[in-house]
Amino acid sequence: MAEPTQLSVETDNNAALRQLIEASGLTQEEARELCNAGQARPLASSTWKAYLAPTSSARRRECPDTFLAHTQRVLGRFLG
Repeated sequence: MAEPTQLSVETDNNAALRQLIEASGLTQEEARELCNAGQARPLASSTWKAYLAPTSSARRRECPDTFLAHTQRVLGRFLG
């Protein structure tokens, strides 16, 4: 049986979001669709990409704590 994937502690929500998606084994678009399922205000593709943009990018936007927590709940079943 494979060892469960451990996420390292991140101080940057954007990096934690990227790490969570990578650990889930899903594509970025699959992860976004799962996170948007059943949401009253689904996250736009452009916002998702801004959260995942490199720190040097002008497109980058800070990923809110609430969205990171939601993503952890949704994608948690794909970890390990």
